[in-house]
Amino acid sequence: MNKFLITYSIFFLSAIAAGEISVSISENLVNEYLQIIGNHEIPKGKKGNQALWSIKNPYVKFEHGSAEFHSTITFKKEKINIKKNIKKNIFVEYSYDDNQIRMVIEDPVVKMERSGETYGKIDLSTFYQQGLQFQGPKPKNQSVKFNTNKGKIKVNMNLKKSIIYFEKGVVRVAIDLKYK
Repeated sequence: MNKFLITYSIFFLSAIAAGEISVSISENLVNEYLQIIGNHEIPKGKKGNQALWSIKNPYVKFEHGSAEFHSTITFKKEKINIKKNIKKNIFVEYSYDDNQIRMVIEDPVVKMERSGETYGKIDLSTFYQQGLQFQGPKPKNQSVKFNTNKGKIKVNMNLKKSIIYFEKGVVRVAIDLKYK
């Protein structure tokens, strides 16, 4: 009987406190987008003295507490060949005003160096930032009007806070609402 009472109490208290609307973005969805974008080969520099940059196999990993962008970057110029497997953190931000979720690659510039000499750099955000934007969880209407036997009633929704959860295989953006 005590186990039932404890379980029921926990369920009841969580139901009272819950006022959350959320959007989940799966790792698979983002990786499908990155596969469509595909690999890149970018010549950089003055004509006749160009380096060839390659961005291959981009993908993301969503773990508990973090999101990461992975790729293999190569740099080729004359006899210089440099290859780097990169891992960059992804910062997830939600703008309530425009209801947009943005995934931003932190420190997106990749430098190719050897023996302390920098041969060039490339900015990953120029290739990936535009597509890593999603619609947020904000309701279309900020209030609901309806008729009752006591007359017209208007119920307003007020945002208490927004929360971003990093879970295995998914990023979830939630807003906590309160009705007034």
